[in-house]
Amino acid sequence: MTRSLKILHIEDIPSDVELVDRALSKSGIIFEKVVVDARKDYIQALDKFNPDIILSDHSLPAFNSLEALKILKESGKDIPFILITSTVSEEFAVSVMKEGASDYVLKDRLQRLPSAVINALKKYQSDIDRQTYLNKIVANEALFSKAESIAEFGTWRVDLVNKTINWSAGTYPLLGYQPDEVIPSFENFLRNIDPDDITEVETVFQNAADIGHYGEIDFRVKNYDGSIRYVHSQFELEKNEKDEPAYIIGFNQDVTRSKLAQLEIQKNITELKAASDRQSALLNALPPNIVLLNESGKIIAVNEAWKKITLANNLGLPKYGMDFSYIAISKNAIGVDDASAKKISKGIRDVISGISPEFSMEYFCYLKLKKTWFQVVVAPLTDKTKKGAVVLHIDITERKMAEELMLQSEANLKTIFENTDIAYVLCNVTQRIVSFNSKANELCIEQFNKKLKVNGNVFTYFPKSKIPNVKAAIKKVLNNEIISYETSYKLTDGSIKWYEVKWIGVANENDTNIGFILAFKNITDRKISDIERDKITSELVQRNTDLEQFTYIVSHNLRAPVANIIGLSNMLNTDDIDIKETTEIRSALATSINVLDQIIMDINQILQARSQINEKTETVSLKFLVEDIISSLDNLIKNEAVGINFDFNAAEKIVTIKSYIYSIFYNLILNSLKYRRPGVHLEILISTQENAGKLEILFKDNGKGIGEKNLKNIFGLYKRFDTSVEGKGMGLFMVKMHVGSLGGKISVQSELGSGTTFKLEFPDMKHVF
Repeated sequence: MTRSLKILHIEDIPSDVELVDRALSKSGIIFEKVVVDARKDYIQALDKFNPDIILSDHSLPAFNSLEALKILKESGKDIPFILITSTVSEEFAVSVMKEGASDYVLKDRLQRLPSAVINALKKYQSDIDRQTYLNKIVANEALFSKAESIAEFGTWRVDLVNKTINWSAGTYPLLGYQPDEVIPSFENFLRNIDPDDITEVETVFQNAADIGHYGEIDFRVKNYDGSIRYVHSQFELEKNEKDEPAYIIGFNQDVTRSKLAQLEIQKNITELKAASDRQSALLNALPPNIVLLNESGKIIAVNEAWKKITLANNLGLPKYGMDFSYIAISKNAIGVDDASAKKISKGIRDVISGISPEFSMEYFCYLKLKKTWFQVVVAPLTDKTKKGAVVLHIDITERKMAEELMLQSEANLKTIFENTDIAYVLCNVTQRIVSFNSKANELCIEQFNKKLKVNGNVFTYFPKSKIPNVKAAIKKVLNNEIISYETSYKLTDGSIKWYEVKWIGVANENDTNIGFILAFKNITDRKISDIERDKITSELVQRNTDLEQFTYIVSHNLRAPVANIIGLSNMLNTDDIDIKETTEIRSALATSINVLDQIIMDINQILQARSQINEKTETVSLKFLVEDIISSLDNLIKNEAVGINFDFNAAEKIVTIKSYIYSIFYNLILNSLKYRRPGVHLEILISTQENAGKLEILFKDNGKGIGEKNLKNIFGLYKRFDTSVEGKGMGLFMVKMHVGSLGGKISVQSELGSGTTFKLEFPDMKHVF
């Protein structure tokens, strides 16, 4: 073997690794090798190292060879696998081979390992070569089948001498069968052909056999799914050297698409006349006045609404203007001013000539002394030739009256709008601004630094994040709902203002919605009062929690040493004790007094920490804070070779109470130092991140970790779960108390042997920069 062999070796005993290396090197095998003893490393090596062969011990602390084989199968990789193990039973060896192992070698017979490796690789290569050869054969066979499938054809051959018939794979679906569903025969050839076509098919086949030349025919086949397929079949008779009929060779092709296209063309021709009739009915059913013009501008068709308008206009045209110039007629229309008539005429000419893709304008005229509004729309008659045009006159009188009513309503409400502390914006149904008061304009300038404009789109005055909610509100208010909610906006100076928002629909006298009013009322003072009230309530709840904690200390922690002192004092007052007992009692009394003193000191520490909540806040650099703590713990960190890293890119400085944040950082770092794993280099990572508007500070280490059953009590006073390290159970209690006093919360995630992560969350981000 000339190239270097890549070997993945699963083994946890270094001496066994060396023995395997020696056996392979001695045989002249050149190799590079990765040794793993854990499941995670094994999975990673399978992907990254991509070995040529795997050597595996059977039993490791983390997993065994059977699991390794299972992982190899699930990965989809085809790699030789050799088991190297101590003496095993034949049954076990057979089970491993059944699971996919290439071979197994006993550790006391490693001289067989090189040949086992070479044989496994040869067999692996042989399997690859054989599969490649089979794939080529299958590919060649599949190529013709694929061609049949793509072109939708199939071939067949009848041996007239031996009475045998062969069909290609493509023939089965053409005759209405699943592949290989039936045995090829003339009866099966005819079975799914439409009964109306069978007689003709049989005749064509018979004539071809009798006369001795080719034949062709189209017929219908019922597919296995019930659909109909159109098939074109052509075939010819092939004779032997004695000029006797020997074979019929045929070719079938699916012609369904072309046949259906022919039928569709015939159907379209049949429907064309009906479509012309329907066109007239459709035009007459439409309410707008519609005229169809040819390329010269003459009227070629009109609807009933147009006929009525010509009568109302007293035009007196024969056939309602058919074959007359529409432009000439429009100039003579009664009640339309000259300027509007000229614009309409020019618009029609531009559309017919192709200068403009369409034309539209609004105009009014007087019909029977009544002012009537229309919108004229002109569009090309056809998309391809652009010859001619369709002209529509749509009555928009009701809409125009609604708009005039809105303008009138605006004038009536303007006085009210300008004398209120509420900002009002009036919009029409197309979300265009119709009017607004000065309060709304001032608010828009303050909030978005731009003025409100009449006919401006209301969406352009909202942040993109609020557009979906605005659209939902407009949809509801246009369905006659009243929308009311509170929202906040952040100003450029960082302050926040709160508003009560209402959306109210505006309807005309016919109860038709013609727009909506958007009202903003500044409720910042009220919201600030609510926030202060909530803050006071939160502080009261916290103080109540503290009182409960102190009650616990008094009832449990103080009671025990006090009871001991009382009992020991009573014993000293008795007359029947000797000197030795007196000495022992005094010693126990001193111990109880010291315990009592320590508890009182702890209570004093907690009370002092609580009193600091009124300290002034200041800007604290987290980087300098951590460096100060590292300096104070310098000896302990250096002696234990501890690595403390930090990443404060998300928030390098915060405005807070320095003594609190120092205590939090100090206790969490000290906690990681205390509960490090023996023999493992301790790594501590402190980082900041922003999540949904909250500042998060993470403390992560690779220490001992905490059992799941102890996590819920980890922040309790005097709660200790690892007695191998000195402590009182005060540190994490003080951390949680300080975090809570700063308005935050703390959580922990941990597993035994996998380290611990503390997460501090502070919702107020306005002081973080």
